Amino acid sequence: MESKVRFKHHADKHTQRILSSLQEQRRSEQFCDVIFCIDGKRFTAHRNVVSASSPYFLALLTGNMKEKYETDIILHDVDPETFQILLDFIYSGEIEVTDKTCQDLLAAADMFGLSDVTTACCGFLATQLHPSNCIGIFQFAESHSCLKLMKISEAYIENHFLQIVQEDEFLAMPKDNLIYLLKSENLKIDHELQVFQAALKWLLHNPSERRRAVFDVVAPIRFPIVAFKPLEKTVDDVADFSLKIALKKLLQDYHTDRRLPFEVKLSRLKLCQLQPRKNSRKKIYIIGGYSRPVGGRWSDLRTLSKNECFDSFQQEWIDQAPLRCARSGLGVAVLNGLIYAIGGENDSLIYDTVECFDPSQNKWTFIPNMTYPRSALAVCAFDEFIFAFGGWIGSEIGDCIEVYDPNLNLWKRVGAMKTKRVAMSIVEHQGLLYVIGGVSDLGLEMSLVESYNPVIQEWVTLASMHTKRAHFGAAVLDDYIYVVGGSNGYGDVLNTMERYSPILDKWQEMPNLSIGRAGPCVTTINGMIYVMGGHKAGDELHAPETLDTVECFDPQTSSWIEVGYMLSSHCEAGVAVL
Repeated sequence: MESKVRFKHHADKHTQRILSSLQEQRRSEQFCDVIFCIDGKRFTAHRNVVSASSPYFLALLTGNMKEKYETDIILHDVDPETFQILLDFIYSGEIEVTDKTCQDLLAAADMFGLSDVTTACCGFLATQLHPSNCIGIFQFAESHSCLKLMKISEAYIENHFLQIVQEDEFLAMPKDNLIYLLKSENLKIDHELQVFQAALKWLLHNPSERRRAVFDVVAPIRFPIVAFKPLEKTVDDVADFSLKIALKKLLQDYHTDRRLPFEVKLSRLKLCQLQPRKNSRKKIYIIGGYSRPVGGRWSDLRTLSKNECFDSFQQEWIDQAPLRCARSGLGVAVLNGLIYAIGGENDSLIYDTVECFDPSQNKWTFIPNMTYPRSALAVCAFDEFIFAFGGWIGSEIGDCIEVYDPNLNLWKRVGAMKTKRVAMSIVEHQGLLYVIGGVSDLGLEMSLVESYNPVIQEWVTLASMHTKRAHFGAAVLDDYIYVVGGSNGYGDVLNTMERYSPILDKWQEMPNLSIGRAGPCVTTINGMIYVMGGHKAGDELHAPETLDTVECFDPQTSSWIEVGYMLSSHCEAGVAVL
C-alpha cells in the first residue's frame, strides 16, 4: 500500500549558494562560454546565466543574429565600469548605487532589461530629490520610461515650485516641459501671480529667442483670479521692451474681459481658469483660545475647544471638529498636511498633551505628550520636525527647546534658548527661526529679536523692534517679517505693526490696525496679512472684550481692509493655514 506520508523541504540558502558558486566559476573562468568586449576590456561569463537574467542577452545569444555563434561579442553604449557592476549583480543579486554611478547604471540597466537594478536606481534618485536637481531627475526618468520616478519627481516639483523657479534647471527647461508644469492643478503656491512671475522669469532668461513663445507660455496662467494692479506692476517692471509690449497687449485684453459679466466669462474660459489651483486654495484654521462676552466680567472667561475654518476662495467660515481638550495659549504648527495643537492651558492647568488634526477626516487624535507642560509657548515646523520653545513651564518661564519627530512619534529635548521667554512669536524664514519679543523671566515685555539656526544650534541677536510687545502675532510675506498688535510694558493694547528685513537687519513702522488687538491670530494667504480676533483694551470697571472681527493688510496698497467676522470671538488661539 502506497504511503501518504509526505515531507517537503525548502532550502532557504540554496539559491544563494548556486549564485555564489557560479560567481566563483566566472572569476576562475570555469565553464565560461562567452566573452563580452567593451573598449578593449574583456568580461567572461556563462551564456545561460546572463540569458536567464536579461531579456537583452537572451535575444542576443539565442536569436537569429551572428552573436548566437560567436564567443567574443562586442558591446556598445555602455562603459566597462558600469558593465562590471551589472555583471556582478547578475551573479549575486546585490548592487550598490551611488550618486556617481546611478545615472549610468540606470541607462544601462534599462537597455539590458535588468528591472531590479532600474528599480534600485529610481529608488536612490527619489531620495536625492532637491530643488536644484528635481527637474533633471524628472527628465531623466521620462527618457527611460521610469513611471514611478516620474510621478514622484513631478509631485516634488509641484510641492516645491516656488523654490525650484530660483534654480538654473528651471531656466533651462524646454518650452513644452515648462507649459506642462504651468498647467498643473497641483502647484503649491500662495497666489496665481507667482505662476505668472515664474513664466516671466523663464522668458527673460533668453528674451531674444523666447519672446516669440510668450503667448504659449502665459496661456496656462489663470488671469481672472489675479489682482489687476499687482499684475500691471509686474509687467511694468519687465526690462525687455518687445516682451513688455506683448504683455501690455495681453493685459489690455484681460482688463477688458474683467469688465464682462460672469456668464460671458464662463462662455469664453474653462471653468478651472476661474478657480485657484488645488494646492493654493488656502484655508485658515483658528483653534482654541478663550472668549469673553461683551460686558462680561473678568471671571466670565471661557476656554475654547472650537476649530473654525475660513475658506479664502468661498469667503466663508465653517465649524470643524472641536479639540478634544479646550485650551488657550497653545502652539499650533502644520506638518505634512496635518495640524498640531500643542500645550496650552485651561483653568490654570497647563497641558503637556498634543492633538493632531487631519482635515481630510475632520478628526483630532492624541499623539505622545511633550516632555514638559507648556503654555504661551512658541512652536514652528522646520525640516520635517516641530520645534517648541519656552513658555510657562509650571510657575516659571522656561528656556528649553524640544522637538517632535513624526517618524519616531516622540518628543525630545534638544537644547535651550538664549533668552527665557513667554508670550513671544516665532516664524521660519529661509532656514532660520526668528524668536521675537515676549515677556522675559523678569516679567518685562521685550523688543528683543534673535535668530536660531536649528542645524548648528546657533543663536544670533538681531536688530530690536521699535516697540516692546508680547501676546502679538507674526507672519512672513515677501521676504519681510511682520509683527502685529500685542501688549506692551505699560499694559497697553497695541494697534501698531512693524516689519523686519532680514537682508538689512532693520525694522520699519507700517500702517496701524483699525483697532488695538492683544493675543490676535496672524497669518498670510494670497499675498495678504490676515489679523483675527484678540482682545480690546479693558479698564478698571470693564474686563477686556474678546474680538470676532477680521481685517487684512494689502502690501500693494499699504492699507488695511475690514473683511468680516469669525463665527466666535477668539483670543490667544492658534492659527494654521492649509
